[in-house]
Amino acid sequence: MFTIFQIGPWIIEADVTETKKQYEKAWPGLCECGNCRNFYEAINHLSAEITALFKQFGINPSLCNDLGECGKENGLHHYIGSYPIVGRLPEGHPKFHVERAGDVRFSFSLPHTKFFIPDGFPEPIIHLDFSLELPWVLAEKDE
Repeated sequence: MFTIFQIGPWIIEADVTETKKQYEKAWPGLCECGNCRNFYEAINHLSAEITALFKQFGINPSLCNDLGECGKENGLHHYIGSYPIVGRLPEGHPKFHVERAGDVRFSFSLPHTKFFIPDGFPEPIIHLDFSLELPWVLAEKDE
């Protein structure tokens, strides 16, 4: 069942229950490099306001197949990535608009490829794209 969300200029139709069900499965192939393992842990320390952005769509923020670390600034690691959501964007959705939730910059898009979408993830699919900076939280040395 699709729920309609309005966030900034977007109207998002998302199946929150089905998306949550997909994030409750084991996702094989998650990157195990230090930067990605740090993301998986550090994302759990975000404020409730920012975490709510992801959770309202059924996303588990610590599961991200499409993730990259783009360097460090002021001691923080800059991460970009996309979370798949079972959902639709109506025709005419904004192509290059960016919103903010705290320090997280985000937008919504249609997938350009299925490479980073877990096998069996049901269609239709949209992405919540993000850019954020996180501290190094692992006990091992910062990469």
